[in-house]
Amino acid sequence: MMKFIYDSLETVKKLKHPTKKDFINLTIAILVAIVVAGTYFILADTIFSGIYKRFYSMMMK
Repeated sequence: MMKFIYDSLETVKKLKHPTKKDFINLTIAILVAIVVAGTYFILADTIFSGIYKRFYSMMMK
């Protein structure tokens, strides 16, 4: 069990931490992905709700 713990600690020490530039680039990429996904969902909701309203109004006549 102790060997596993020491091996894990050695592995953690070998990890490469991101630089400030990497961190900024990743943050920008995540924000862009959020904006793109949000825009897609807003457009899809608007289109499908319009289709649903037209279908519902046709059925009620």
